[in-house]
Amino acid sequence: MQTVIKKSVLFSLFLISVCTVRAQKLSEDLNIKPGTWGYNCYIDSKQVSLDDFVAKLNSINAEVGSMFKTGKKLNMAGTIISCVGACFVGYDLYDLSTRLCGGKGNTTFLIGSGGALAVGIILYYVGASKMKKALTMYKNNAVSFSISPAQTGIGLCFNF
Repeated sequence: MQTVIKKSVLFSLFLISVCTVRAQKLSEDLNIKPGTWGYNCYIDSKQVSLDDFVAKLNSINAEVGSMFKTGKKLNMAGTIISCVGACFVGYDLYDLSTRLCGGKGNTTFLIGSGGALAVGIILYYVGASKMKKALTMYKNNAVSFSISPAQTGIGLCFNF
């Protein structure tokens, strides 16, 4: 009787350890972090190229990958437009100081550069939200399994 209990306990521990190791391998950690020029892509805390990252996202659903690429493009466009707008706003501050000293200035240029800065900031945040939404969709659709308590003992739960 004791050998049967020992065998069943050992088998249960073996099953738990195999399942947890396998579950860790199935659920790769996909993440994005802000970098100097937009967001950097990471798989299991290792920086990868955009193509590798999108290929991993496409393994679940092609819509997720295309949403992420669209978000990345909007994010990069927003970064570039806001940087250009900020440079021209800097010039406009010089122009404003000229006007304050009695010189002539160009108000249209000031409005245009401020508008470019605002549009760039909006595109940056819209792109970031699209990328984060694509990652959330990927994580919600990923296949995983775990061991959890059930009414009659320990159960193996598959989520997909």
